[in-house]
Amino acid sequence: MPDARTIHGAISRHAARQPDATALIAAGQPISYAVLDRASDGYAAELAALGVGTGQVVPTLLPRSALLAALQLAILKCGAAYTGIDPRWPTERVGMLIEQTGSPVVVGGPSPATEGLRTYRPEIEDLAAAAERGGGFTGPAVDASEPATVFFTSGTTGRPKGVVAPHRAVTRMFTADGLAGFGPGHATPQAAPLPWDMYAFELWGQTVAGGTSVLVDGDHLMPGVLRELISRHGVDTLWLTTSLFNMFVDEDEDCFTGLDRVYTGGEKLSPHHVRHFVRRHPEIPLYNGYGPAENCMLTTTWPLTEADCDLPGGVPVGLAVPGTLVVLLGPDDKPCAPGESGEICAAGDGLAVGYLGNPDLTEAKFPTIDVAGTPVRVYRTGDVGVTDDAGVLHYRGRVDRQVKISGYRIELGEIEIAVRALGGVRSCAAIAVPGPDGSAQTLALFYVPDGPAEADGGDPLSIRKQLADSLPSYLVPAVVRTVGLLPVTGNGKLDHAALTELARQPRRRGRA
Repeated sequence: MPDARTIHGAISRHAARQPDATALIAAGQPISYAVLDRASDGYAAELAALGVGTGQVVPTLLPRSALLAALQLAILKCGAAYTGIDPRWPTERVGMLIEQTGSPVVVGGPSPATEGLRTYRPEIEDLAAAAERGGGFTGPAVDASEPATVFFTSGTTGRPKGVVAPHRAVTRMFTADGLAGFGPGHATPQAAPLPWDMYAFELWGQTVAGGTSVLVDGDHLMPGVLRELISRHGVDTLWLTTSLFNMFVDEDEDCFTGLDRVYTGGEKLSPHHVRHFVRRHPEIPLYNGYGPAENCMLTTTWPLTEADCDLPGGVPVGLAVPGTLVVLLGPDDKPCAPGESGEICAAGDGLAVGYLGNPDLTEAKFPTIDVAGTPVRVYRTGDVGVTDDAGVLHYRGRVDRQVKISGYRIELGEIEIAVRALGGVRSCAAIAVPGPDGSAQTLALFYVPDGPAEADGGDPLSIRKQLADSLPSYLVPAVVRTVGLLPVTGNGKLDHAALTELARQPRRRGRA
């Protein structure tokens, strides 16, 4: 039996112990652990015959489905890691990500991005039918420290960074003494985007613990759909990004009724919405969840109360999750005392192996530091925080230009690189426009045209369309404006305040 600290090992054990228990619900139909395990065995045998094996990263180019979950499980059983790519992304970006993996095969497709590449799609896509022919696959021994999945995040060089997460980074939080709400008798919607680490949280979190993941049709979970999932499928544990949580509270505050707990995060929480929720649903625990993809899924959580909403620095992000250590480093790279602000660093089983194909960046972002006389490998998040006397972590902001909007981590520099590659642009600046609570809400782009804005496709509408053709939607600025010169402050630095004010001005004709 495979190591239970691996994703596929944990699921195989549940298939042996509770074969008829529901692992997935897709299109309203339950799929048992036995069916999921046996179907993925059959797919794994076919993938192994194509050369998929240890040390590889295999792209999956399929929409959210039970088939996708089974194929990703099959890749893991071969000893390889998978990376989920949205097949609707621009061809150029999909091709770039596939190239970075160096995989001998692409699972899914075909698509324009896979021309000339070997692709695999099983003849039998129905899992129940595949399970009748599958079973009995014996793959290589896989240690929990080996790569399981790669999450691509925005990069300052214009090329997305591949964060390589090991099996234990996914499974560490879902043991018997792990996060509440995961395991037999529990169910979570799976609605997070495929390339994001919270996809793994919603899919594997329940299935490695023996619970049920309910696959959501469409791109987003909406309040009406949540009500149906609670009543029809017993969903009791929910993850929402901060933006979605705020929207649910504003539009349908009673849609949470019937849940046993809610986790939310990805951006700074709004005390207003937290207060409203805890007053309306005092019986439902609400947890703030914080963490970068480099320390897979969550680094800290905190059960929120109304009193947290009155803290001057905003609601706490909390205490470390199981298998994780949090250290704050000061300017001298020494651990900070309580009350001293420093860079938040994460350590423990959640740490990524590193960045795919980028050893220099891996070395820079995952240094080994001294903690109480012990060498500890950490990830430097670039976030600033402070701990109180009780050891509770409070988030204070970023030390670089990385922002989070709607749960997506965005490097503003990646947008600027894409814009500079277009015709008709002399210089540009991308900014995050804050919302009422001060957290990043939308993206805005300002550029100086190289000649008349209407020439060579350099007008704002054309610029935005060209970006939409080359970047995923979350990287395309909502506001695009031309300026004669980019404003600067007295010391010659870009005047972000002036650009923010411009972004908030009403749109004029001819501007995007």
